[in-house]
Amino acid sequence: MAHARITSTHSPEHIRLPQGWRVRAFDEIDGTNAALRRMVEMAAEDSAGLIITARSQSAGRGREGRAWSSPPGNLYASFLVDAVGGIARAPEIGFVAALAVVDAIQALMPDRAPDDVLRCKWPNDVLFDGAKVSGILLETVNAPAGGQLYVIIGIGINLVPVSVEQPRYPITSLAQQGAKIGPAQALEALAKHFAIWFDTWRRDGFAPVRARWLQFAAGLGQTISVRLPTETVTGTFTGLEADGALVIDPGTGPRRVHAGDVILPQAE
Repeated sequence: MAHARITSTHSPEHIRLPQGWRVRAFDEIDGTNAALRRMVEMAAEDSAGLIITARSQSAGRGREGRAWSSPPGNLYASFLVDAVGGIARAPEIGFVAALAVVDAIQALMPDRAPDDVLRCKWPNDVLFDGAKVSGILLETVNAPAGGQLYVIIGIGINLVPVSVEQPRYPITSLAQQGAKIGPAQALEALAKHFAIWFDTWRRDGFAPVRARWLQFAAGLGQTISVRLPTETVTGTFTGLEADGALVIDPGTGPRRVHAGDVILPQAE
């Protein structure tokens, strides 16, 4: 099957990365996750610590195959890490990434992004004043030689306004929140904080990540709805299990949800 056109790489504009990380930057690509997957599967890359970025994507994707609007000016990046703990623990890295986005935004605009305006929407969105500013997409991939398992973490951050026809939820950008941030500057902040949280998770497990994520949890203690494949469950968002499952109580007792689409009160 033919892949979408990929243009030439460009220099990453003097981006300072944490030790052990490297970046490959493209002008245009079908999708950073898709490109990173191909590199691993074709043995073009065989070690963790690679970041793929693109100025624009022709076929960006979100969760459940949804299109992700990808005009120039925003940050599109995918991180390759070892699947520490195997596939069972891979979803925990989504919470790591969400905290990295929160910390990066606060570092980029310290006077405009206090804790009370940033929220993490389960399982993998970041909200700014109630509107989506960042989305995260996790995928796993096996290397052909030896079957090494990796996790690809795709992260998009809206730095400039995005036009989406009939959006499912409110959408915003850092520019609309009063900050002029370029992709290179955003990537540098994101990589720094992703490395910090990933090292914390790898060293100390999910507990400190879970505790911090709950401080930013959108809808915690409120009535939310969760769209599942065969039903929609409405109840009180009571917490997060030790494996990252959302706990919702519809009035008949706690129920664990491992995958679903959360609908917050203001989005109904």
